[in-house]
Amino acid sequence: MSKELGSVFRTLRNNCTFTQQQVADALHLDRSTYAYYERGTTEPDLKTLKKIASIFNVDPALLLPDEDGRIAIRVSDVAEPAQEEVAQENEEKILDPHDGNIYTLTKEEKSFLAVFRALNKKEKRLLRDFFEDLYDGEFDEE
Repeated sequence: MSKELGSVFRTLRNNCTFTQQQVADALHLDRSTYAYYERGTTEPDLKTLKKIASIFNVDPALLLPDEDGRIAIRVSDVAEPAQEEVAQENEEKILDPHDGNIYTLTKEEKSFLAVFRALNKKEKRLLRDFFEDLYDGEFDEE
């Protein structure tokens, strides 16, 4: 794997304000395994690459190398967040469409979001059904 793709992983992760551990947990991997991906020491298999793309909300095709081994996405294509933003990862605000209130995501919630993004459609539906039963309410479909 190219170190360039590892740098893209790191930049995407920083943009999402996820830690390596949160991404590794979402992928069901050891943190060190994911860290090797970011360093370019090892490369993920195709299934893991697709999950990584899902976690970072990018098109998986952008992460696949072409016949010359180059990837479509570059670190320069992904804006690195300002250091203040990275330092304030617990202060990310979201707007709840149901009540209009602004909420802050905790590290645990961000970790849960990373895991959710890595699920396939069927697993997401099962999880949504579980929460719907637990919550006894309705959730909007995507």
